[in-house]
Amino acid sequence: MDKQNPNNKVELTHKSQRTLIIMCWAVYMFAYLGRYGYNSNVGPITEHYGIGELEFAIPSTFFFFAYGVGQILHGIMCKWYNLKFVIPIVLVISAILNILIYFGIPFRCIKYLWLINGICQSVLWPSLLLLLSQNLDGNHIKTAVVAMSTTVSIGTVLAYGASGLFAIFSGFRYSFLTASICMAIVSVIWLLRYNYMVQGQKNSAKKKESVVDKTDMSIETERKTTKNKSITGILFLVVLYGAYAIITNFIKDGLHTWVPKILKDNYRLPNSLSIILTLVLPIFGVFGATVAVLMNRKIKSCSDMIGLFFMVAALCMVLTAALFETEYWLPILILFGIITMCMHGSNNAITSILPLAYGKNTMLVCWADY
Repeated sequence: MDKQNPNNKVELTHKSQRTLIIMCWAVYMFAYLGRYGYNSNVGPITEHYGIGELEFAIPSTFFFFAYGVGQILHGIMCKWYNLKFVIPIVLVISAILNILIYFGIPFRCIKYLWLINGICQSVLWPSLLLLLSQNLDGNHIKTAVVAMSTTVSIGTVLAYGASGLFAIFSGFRYSFLTASICMAIVSVIWLLRYNYMVQGQKNSAKKKESVVDKTDMSIETERKTTKNKSITGILFLVVLYGAYAIITNFIKDGLHTWVPKILKDNYRLPNSLSIILTLVLPIFGVFGATVAVLMNRKIKSCSDMIGLFFMVAALCMVLTAALFETEYWLPILILFGIITMCMHGSNNAITSILPLAYGKNTMLVCWADY
């Protein structure tokens, strides 16, 4: 009976697209555990290895540049990857690197592990966005924009929450073990579900056009004019959003990394409490990512949205500088939260709303996620 129902194919397509969104969300969200296990443990790691802040920053710097260069390369090449196997391979490599830290390798080796981790994890974002843009219709693109916009914030909440708990009960190394287990599990599920996730899209002739034409969250002016842009114009767009992304991620990642240290050193809070209080930042970040989606209904230009986020963040920075020498850490933490909200909103505009609106040209815009 079911085989004769013409709606079954439509329902299968709907379910497979929904599964694809969930899996892409899970892959990138859990990958953040394998990325932030180091940054979220600045206090415990510096104490355990007897190092200073400058030494601690070296692995993060290695990761930052490896991830940035990797984004450019994989943004170009990801359309040729077999994503059924590339995504789980990357997750497994990252899991192995994390578990090596769990087993207590010397600190001097961590920077090289984090260099490799940055290269591997840079595969994920452009590849996942390209896969979504190629396999979702217009209605599901809207869902994907909202879902993928929460990956960074929720992944950060989990990373810092786990680190705070482990700092209290069992030690920072369990953050790396947890990340390894989660990424390994997700990689297996991806392999098992991949064919089902993409099967409903293979014979859809209108699918690719609907990605660009049906989503009302697309950036209409920028999208239409890009079709007629010269190479110089396209390079200008990449450089512009690349600059936005550098500023955004420099501030966003800097806050997530150093706020626990600031709370501990300036206000003499315990390691575990300073890490847990830092959970306020990604909670603000979830709100900021949602605000960006809502703003895009009224403000179609990503540049205008990002400019507005930057203005609010700059005002909060001025207020933070004025209050920094006081003994009251709560208003400082709230201001840090608002800055984080703005940076997550900007990040969502750059890395989710804009690339998915460009559809099959996703890899072009993904260069900006440096």
